Amino acid sequence: MLYNNWHDSPVPLYISFYVFDLNNTEFLNGTSKPHVKQRGPFVYKEERKKIDVRMYENQTISYRELRSYTFDPSQSAELDTVNITAINLVYMVLVNYLQMEDVSPTFRKIVGNLLSDQEKPIMKLSVKEYIWGYQDPLLYTLKSQFPELITDDQVSVYNASVREAGSNTFLINNGVSSGTNNTERINNVGQIERFNFERSLPFWSNEYANMINGTDSTIWHPNTKENERIYAFISDICRSVYLGFNETNMNKFNIKTYHYTTPNSVFAKSTENEGFCLNSTTSNKTHELECLSSGLFSLKSCIHLSNIVLPIPLPIIGSNPHFLAADSSIQNGINGLTPDDIKHRSFMDIEPLTGVVMNGSRRLQINLNVVNDSAISAIARLNSFVYPMIWIDEHAEIDQTNADKFYNKVTKPIMVLHIMKYVILGIGSVLFIIVIILLAYRRYKASIFGPPFEKPNADETSPLLF
Repeated sequence: MLYNNWHDSPVPLYISFYVFDLNNTEFLNGTSKPHVKQRGPFVYKEERKKIDVRMYENQTISYRELRSYTFDPSQSAELDTVNITAINLVYMVLVNYLQMEDVSPTFRKIVGNLLSDQEKPIMKLSVKEYIWGYQDPLLYTLKSQFPELITDDQVSVYNASVREAGSNTFLINNGVSSGTNNTERINNVGQIERFNFERSLPFWSNEYANMINGTDSTIWHPNTKENERIYAFISDICRSVYLGFNETNMNKFNIKTYHYTTPNSVFAKSTENEGFCLNSTTSNKTHELECLSSGLFSLKSCIHLSNIVLPIPLPIIGSNPHFLAADSSIQNGINGLTPDDIKHRSFMDIEPLTGVVMNGSRRLQINLNVVNDSAISAIARLNSFVYPMIWIDEHAEIDQTNADKFYNKVTKPIMVLHIMKYVILGIGSVLFIIVIILLAYRRYKASIFGPPFEKPNADETSPLLF
């Protein structure tokens, strides 16, 4: 059952995109904060297909996973063809890169003038183009001039991650044991042991941050305990996260589940998380850790422009949606956000006996580091801020059909076992009571009538007849 749940999850999977529509441009002059309006959800049915599945003698399984998406207008607030206004991703990537490389103001001014012919700090496009890809004018020009450097002129805020995910190889523990460590093996079922053939990650600055912990969040081990940390490795952000126990629930199908949520400490600026601070090259070419504000973590070592041969890091930052649990300075840098502990926190509902994930949402916001540059007139006066591009809710919840299957395969047999246990206990109790009654009756009879008449023993002198 565990293998089937892992290979073909019984829980339908959807992904909801929420985008932030820029409602003003005055912030470019530094006269106001940027104001955004959330648009969405734009809901897609997500299909995941495991391919190249191989089983090994050491009780591990390797596989790759392909994803595909189908727009579901019935669950969406709007069609994904609606237009929005957003910060220009390519423009801001180049600005960040020039500053990171400590390029001279004169050269940055020249680049800014060249940029103004092809790019603007603000762009308008459809939600579909924003999520899945659009042709960038600057990359289009550079591709025609330098095809060996620029291989593709398409840019997206999510589709590149989907393409890259299909090339990742996972090696997981199958939870089966032929020796004496049965409990340990079953408790590790689904645990990712290697990612792209490596036991640790190359992205972060210490051993702890580079550890591969947990499953892919679609499966957990049987006999789940309340006090467990639920670890999940999320390849899209190149790191593991954890969830803590919150409460015990009965879902709408009357199935008992343990409710786990991501605590504020997961993305907090803390000693535990210092490994997610990245090595940064400063103006004097020394290396030091660059730690972002609490509630944020950099993704520039994880996410890349796949269409450019040059290794240009992206100034992409991860967080909870609406900067939930982030430093107040980040939340106050932009208008229009309303962080909500229920709507914007990731969670999992696990049926404790089997470890089946009955309900869950993996929620993440992708942000862009927006900086000013005195050498580029278009952005010389804006106040730097972290811009929320999009937040994503990958959601799965068991439906009636699969709840009925779970009832017939798990709940019902367990109920029968419980009933049989009490029936056997009842029969045993009745038999025990009957034995007690018979013994008591025998003693009672002996006390009323006395001991039975004993016939004298016969010998040679005893008469033959009375």
